[in-house]
Amino acid sequence: MRILGTGRNLISGGAAAAFFLLATGGALADGPRPYVVGVSDLQGAADWSGFYIGGKLGGAWSDLSWAQNTPSVFNTGGAVAPGSSVGFSPSSFEGGIIGGGNVMLGRWVFGVELSYSGVDLSQSKSSPFFPARDTFSTKLDWLGTIEGRLGYSVHNYLLFVKSGWAASDATITLVNNTTGATASAGGFVDGWTLGGGIEVLAWSNVVLGLEYDYVDISLNNTATCANCGAAVAPTTISGDATFSSVMVRASYLFMGED
Repeated sequence: MRILGTGRNLISGGAAAAFFLLATGGALADGPRPYVVGVSDLQGAADWSGFYIGGKLGGAWSDLSWAQNTPSVFNTGGAVAPGSSVGFSPSSFEGGIIGGGNVMLGRWVFGVELSYSGVDLSQSKSSPFFPARDTFSTKLDWLGTIEGRLGYSVHNYLLFVKSGWAASDATITLVNNTTGATASAGGFVDGWTLGGGIEVLAWSNVVLGLEYDYVDISLNNTATCANCGAAVAPTTISGDATFSSVMVRASYLFMGED
């Protein structure tokens, strides 16, 4: 199932958070806003220039798949043929830190953002092939990104898109339940990310926001399986991990002096 119940709940929560942001921004629009430049400059647009640091919290849902590509001799006692693949769909809470900087030119905002989040996208599954002698498992436990951002300011709101490089730590494992043979690989993996969202400069230097992120990570590792029949060649495990996340975010914007 591509989008789990958790994913649907996250979308509903995201919609509620978006309503809160809009209501908050509207309520504050009439109050004193020391962070707003003169009306004659940009008709009340907020100044987003400066560095910021903060955090984000939400959840992620995923589609992960990987294939075991081995010489047939490695499959002695197992049920998986070379080139067979297994799919997973774990979901998880996600939370971490963000930091970056903005430069504002007219209403356009250009920036760079770094983030680090903890996740627990892990799941185990029995072999879909008969007889089901094998157990597969996969796990991603953190996500780091470096992204460029492009935004457009409307009053104290910022609509933005972002894209860049993503990295994680992935572990993929195959266990033959009959022989106890194990093939496992783990380590650094990377890929790309694309997303967007909305922020509101709510109170002085405090920024609240809501974002959606799509991440594609390549899983390409080599694992040795010493007890899979005859250990004459490595077991190659390759695959792909894609996941989406909806996050609320809050940060403090360090503005330059006028």
